[in-house]
Amino acid sequence: MNKQKFQVRPLPPAGILAVTLGTGASIAGSLAFLAGGLVLAAVCAFLIGSGALLYYLFIEGRSSVIPGTPLVEVLPDDAPIPADRIDALTGLANENGLYAWFSEKGARLAADGKGIVVLSADLADFEQVERSRGKEIAEAVLKEVAKRVASCTGSDGIAARTSGDEFAAVATVVPAHSSEVAAEQAGKLAEMLQRPVELPTGVVWIGGSVGAASGSPLEGAAVLERAREALKKAKRLGRGHYVVDNSQKPWQINLRWE
Repeated sequence: MNKQKFQVRPLPPAGILAVTLGTGASIAGSLAFLAGGLVLAAVCAFLIGSGALLYYLFIEGRSSVIPGTPLVEVLPDDAPIPADRIDALTGLANENGLYAWFSEKGARLAADGKGIVVLSADLADFEQVERSRGKEIAEAVLKEVAKRVASCTGSDGIAARTSGDEFAAVATVVPAHSSEVAAEQAGKLAEMLQRPVELPTGVVWIGGSVGAASGSPLEGAAVLERAREALKKAKRLGRGHYVVDNSQKPWQINLRWE
C-alpha cells in the first residue's frame, strides 16, 4: 500500500476562488429552491457549485481533506522531508514534524489496531551547562541526548526535539500493553538521561525528567499534551523522576534514578 506524505499549507488563490464560487452557487440554489423559484435552476446551481468545489478538492488531486485538520497537500512518496519539519542541530523531527507525523500516520496506525506511547523529556539545569561549558559543548550534549531519545521509538516511531532542551519520543504499541510499555520506556529514558555525556573535552553530567502517556494514534496531539503534563509532575519531584499517566486508569510511577 502506498504511503502518502502530507504538508500543511494555506489554500491558494485558485482554491479560494473554487471554494467561494462553489459555496456561493450552492447557497443561491438552496435559497431559490426555498423561495419556490425555478426548481431546475436551483438544482443546476447546486450541482455546478458542488462540482466546482469537488473538482478542486478531489478530482484535481492537489489536496486532501481530513476532518478536523487544515487542508494538506499530498506529496509524492519519494519527496524529501520538508526542512521546516527537521531540527537542524540534531536531525530529529521538530515540533512541526511531530504534529505532521501524527496527522499522516494516525489513521493508518489506528486501522492496523495500534496504539501509541508518547514520552516527553526535559533536561535539568541545561542552561547552566551552556553558561559554564559554552555553546559548542551544550550542542554536543543535545546531539547525544537526541540519540538516546531516538532509541525509545522502535522501528516505526518518531523522535523529536520540540524546544531547546525538550524532547519527545513516540512508539507504537499493542493497546492492551500500552500502560506497561509506557512505564518501561519512561523508566528506560529517565535512566539514560542520568548517564554522563563523554566528550573529547571531558565528561558532562546531565540529568532530566520524563513524562509518559498512551492512547489512540488518532489523538496524537492530545496524548503528547498528557505526556507533557506528566513531565511537569515529574520535574516537581526532582531530577531523575518519571511519571506515567494513563487516561483510562490514572496512575503514576515516580522513580528516581541516581
